[in-house]
Amino acid sequence: MYNDVIFSKLTTCIEHIEAIEKYFKDAQNAEHFFTLNDGALYDAVLMRLQALGENFKRISQKHSFVIDDLTYPEILNVIRFRDYVSHHYEQLEHEVVFDICSLKIPLLKDCISSLLKKHLNNPS
Repeated sequence: MYNDVIFSKLTTCIEHIEAIEKYFKDAQNAEHFFTLNDGALYDAVLMRLQALGENFKRISQKHSFVIDDLTYPEILNVIRFRDYVSHHYEQLEHEVVFDICSLKIPLLKDCISSLLKKHLNNPS
């Protein structure tokens, strides 16, 4: 039963990441990304990052055994980033978001894929 919930949430996370990749694909640098489509793509990426963080937060609260902070520190970072965006949006530096999209999103996608395989192959 829990496996269906986890699978659904992790699949949704992959969908958020694929949307981020789509929005980010034309970004040449942080400034360019921040101004693409009058900033709408930047805002869309931030919303998706918040949604990712919220999904992970709920998984870690309800099914703490799924996400091991030592094995998947990337996920803990997404949760922290979600909280930061939610409470300090105006202080956010677009260079940080650019770096997250270019460097961390591919790692996070691999991490989620690994979690999906792990929980599909070892249902509890």
